[in-house]
Amino acid sequence: MDTLKKTHYFAKRLSLFLLFAGLAQFAVGQIKYQPYSYQRYQYFQKELYNDTTLGHTAVKPLVKKSLGYSDDPLRPADTSKNWFLRKIFDEHLVQIVKEDHTFYLDFLPDLIIGTQRGTNQKNLWTNTRGAQAGLTVGEKFSLYVNFFENQARFPTHIDNSALRIGGLPGQGFSKNVPTSEFDWMNTTVNMTYEVDTAFRVTLAYDKLHIGDGYRSMLVSESPYNFAHAHFSGKVKRFQYNSIWGTMLDRFNPREYGGDQAFTTRLGEGVKYAAFQYVDYLATNNLTIGAFHSLIWAQDHGLEESGANGGLGLNVKYRPIPKWIVYGQLYADRLSKFSFNKDSDRRTSYQFGVKTHDLFNVDRLNATVEFNQAAPYTYQNENNRINYSNNGEPIAHPNGANFREILGILTYRWKRFDLYGQSMYARYGVDSDISTNVGQDIFRQDIPQLGNRIGQGDLRNLFYNELRAAYIINPRYNLRAEVGFINRIQDAPNSIGKTTANIFTIGLRSTFRTFQTEY
Repeated sequence: MDTLKKTHYFAKRLSLFLLFAGLAQFAVGQIKYQPYSYQRYQYFQKELYNDTTLGHTAVKPLVKKSLGYSDDPLRPADTSKNWFLRKIFDEHLVQIVKEDHTFYLDFLPDLIIGTQRGTNQKNLWTNTRGAQAGLTVGEKFSLYVNFFENQARFPTHIDNSALRIGGLPGQGFSKNVPTSEFDWMNTTVNMTYEVDTAFRVTLAYDKLHIGDGYRSMLVSESPYNFAHAHFSGKVKRFQYNSIWGTMLDRFNPREYGGDQAFTTRLGEGVKYAAFQYVDYLATNNLTIGAFHSLIWAQDHGLEESGANGGLGLNVKYRPIPKWIVYGQLYADRLSKFSFNKDSDRRTSYQFGVKTHDLFNVDRLNATVEFNQAAPYTYQNENNRINYSNNGEPIAHPNGANFREILGILTYRWKRFDLYGQSMYARYGVDSDISTNVGQDIFRQDIPQLGNRIGQGDLRNLFYNELRAAYIINPRYNLRAEVGFINRIQDAPNSIGKTTANIFTIGLRSTFRTFQTEY
């Protein structure tokens, strides 16, 4: 048995051992689903990275007790206002709080108009109507559901990505992709039951993010939801997470017994994923997490030819109060693990620093992060088992063959919310269909030579974004928001420079966000 197969075997046995070993602990407090977006979780850094002991914060979305002021959907309402004003500014549309259960229901609009100016000019709009509901029963059960019906016209770079993957990035299937008049629906479901602190079960159709950074080189919330079962718990200074999911493969539709006329009627192909993550609180200021992934296709077993495995590391360290240094390392084959730029090193890594209450200003938070993936990382000779879900990379949205540095600054004062981001990425793409320079993870003809980051048709991407919002109702993030994006892509060896200046204004809600800086 080779090294990788031994690692797969050990990881599965360790996950099962930890899953069943800790059934003697006791649950404390009421658990609640905390919808994930990086901007939202920025405001919980004081609670997540407190000055006494670091917690297990890598796997998101979190299902735990309240984190802060605006995260708790059922905090006591301001009863000094009349009913109508409370519903607009402080409460859920429907809200029930009893001793043994809680329930809330909201209508979620996302109504945006805007314009794009630059190389391509177009008017933009989004018309989203949605709803969310949350339920807790006792201290052990949590259920969250949302549903959205959408129509939109997006900026050109999102149109291009949608054409390439056959759906909307991060949001799944859409009608009218070729005409860029998008019409789609999406939903999220997360149901959790906590037996005790050592054993929790979550059934979800949701996103997943592993890491403490904006991006993740392990598992990112960038692609669309996938159905999964998540077993987790804490045993002393360890936290384990065993996630088993089913995903879609847009590029390999299901076949109908050789009658190709029926192929597309059966929909996308099906693939499966197993993610194992064990986090260890080494000291009060240091956590170390070990990660293992396994991808296999519907008509393959777990034999060597039908499974794609990877190993990763996730580290978080607090050198001084309020400052967190974090990093990740991922190798999709141990034999390809290397930092030598001249070798076939299918390795990616992340390094970042973030802080909260910068300059002692409450809720002024900052992040600086560097990400890199060597050519051909996340690819596989069989593209049915590459590291993707629903036509998108599971990890970084740029795939591989890139370097990226980004900075994020957020600030909230009373109900005013500010967000700023700058990003620069350097990457190489295929110049034609006959070449594979290692950026497109869906290519399966992997050459063994050529491993310089940026090889191929070079791209330099500059992305700057500003958003300012007034929070009307913090319960479900109802807000009036204006935004500006400046995007410049330079391809010096081919199409030259393209620019886009994007202005938007709208009435928005929910805590969800979608990564668009690619």
